[in-house]
Amino acid sequence: MKLKHLESALSSIDYQFSKPRIELEQYPTSAELAAAVTFTAYNKGDLGENIIACDLGCGTGMLTIACALLGCGQVFAVDCDENAIRQAQHNTQEMDMDLEYVVNFILAELKFVPSTTVTQQHRGGGGGG
Repeated sequence: MKLKHLESALSSIDYQFSKPRIELEQYPTSAELAAAVTFTAYNKGDLGENIIACDLGCGTGMLTIACALLGCGQVFAVDCDENAIRQAQHNTQEMDMDLEYVVNFILAELKFVPSTTVTQQHRGGGGGG
């Protein structure tokens, strides 16, 4: 798929949030930006056939759909906002391309948990001895 074809396919998607939640920093991703970012990753071999992609904070699904259109074997679309997940699901269904078999939507809030294997010695603290 060429960049202009990807951008054209994405341009039909309603990428604006119906009810944006500012506290979640829900900003729309345009078709141009989604196509440019994912096409760059595709050309580097980071997206494409037999690749599993994960769109954390999928919002309206622009990057999710782009990954699916670029042939990723499976795409996980994760968001903590139920309205965003619904909108992303709707946008995926509107594509008329059987993307439902590739895309999996997950409603979840992810939190960073620091590794417990890092010790003071590994951080340069050390204590001789």
